[in-house]
Amino acid sequence: MTVARSGLDLSRPLLMVSGGPDSVAMLRALVELGTEPVVLHVDHGLRGEESEEDAAFVQSLCAGLGVACEVRRISLGGSNLQEEAREERYRLAEAYAQEHGLSAVATGHTADDVAETVLMNLARGAGLRGLAGIPPTRGRVVRPLIRHRRRDVLRYLKHLGQPYRTDPTNLTPKYARNRIRMEVLPILEELYPGAGDNIAHGASLLREDLEVLEGLVAGVVHRRGEEVVVPLDGLGRMPPALRRHAVRRAYSTLVGEETSLDSAAVEAVLKLARKSEGTRTLSLPENAIAAMRYGEELAFYYGPEPGAESFAGEQDLLVGQQVFQGWLINAREVRGYDPEDAARPEVAYLDAEGGPYRVRMAREGDTIRPLGLGGTKKVMRAMMDRKVPKDSRRGTPVVVNAAGRVAWILLGEIGEEFKVSGTTERTLRLEVEETP
Repeated sequence: MTVARSGLDLSRPLLMVSGGPDSVAMLRALVELGTEPVVLHVDHGLRGEESEEDAAFVQSLCAGLGVACEVRRISLGGSNLQEEAREERYRLAEAYAQEHGLSAVATGHTADDVAETVLMNLARGAGLRGLAGIPPTRGRVVRPLIRHRRRDVLRYLKHLGQPYRTDPTNLTPKYARNRIRMEVLPILEELYPGAGDNIAHGASLLREDLEVLEGLVAGVVHRRGEEVVVPLDGLGRMPPALRRHAVRRAYSTLVGEETSLDSAAVEAVLKLARKSEGTRTLSLPENAIAAMRYGEELAFYYGPEPGAESFAGEQDLLVGQQVFQGWLINAREVRGYDPEDAARPEVAYLDAEGGPYRVRMAREGDTIRPLGLGGTKKVMRAMMDRKVPKDSRRGTPVVVNAAGRVAWILLGEIGEEFKVSGTTERTLRLEVEETP
């Protein structure tokens, strides 16, 4: 196994055991190594009595080995049952390991799984991250058998005389991975003996290259609140290969390491980045959005959930600190007026008598009488004039009075009728910042 080579902490791991040969071999090997594992078996309930027999087999095996076993049953109903099942398994495992203080979540992935994944990702047009296959570790998840072939697993089980369960759905050509396992890899092995080993080894080398590239783009990809941002001047100084990697890095930083962009999506984002006027957006998988803003930056963020309201509800603006939709608002009554302080965009001085005030997201149709302008302007237009990116305008809060008149656009204009003057008796000072 790869425990020593990868520095895996398997002192007290949670093993995800389906009853199949890979996970059973992992369980037997770790018990032989003297670890104290706990087993989690997830019953998806997709195969009726066979699913129940799988659970009973795992429970019996664990009882014979003196290993604690937890069986969880889940219900699935999505259009992609395999993906939904995988996500739910990992969610349950992470939560259980966290709750019980276990050192790692271990899965039975082998080098064959790596080779299959690499071929699938290559066919999809994935970049370096997809071709790097399945890593030995990712966060809390570890894969002790990742450098061993499935044939080694089967020989080990035969040597032990250890039975295991066979999932008939792994033999149906309905799923792409099964066809690669049963049809593509055997042909490659016939043409190039050792092809599976070579592909898995090549993936491990690419992971090392990936680590180098991660360091080269780390300086231009960073989080800002709920967004992941890439300044376009930094992106433009990179050679094309690093630009593509920076886009993939930014996307995976937002949605997670398990998901990567295909080549077509990456090129579409880079094409978007070459624009220089206004704000342009592009929808990406996993409900992500890429936005080019005034030729200055690329921002990646989640779009609104389907059916979500276009703006959040209102919230009373209270003296003290409060959080509203990713903004920290600090409100307090002060004496007098400090012009230098008031010149900061994150600070506003309002006539407290103009309240009570509330805070909500800006809406189409909102208007404001900007201080000193002498007329009325639409709030969305005021933000556009300040080059607030179009995709950010509906995500910008405003402070309003009881009648809904806009007193302050956060980081922007103050309403004329709410200004502090020489006759103001009570002054409300507001200071805001976006929360990380």
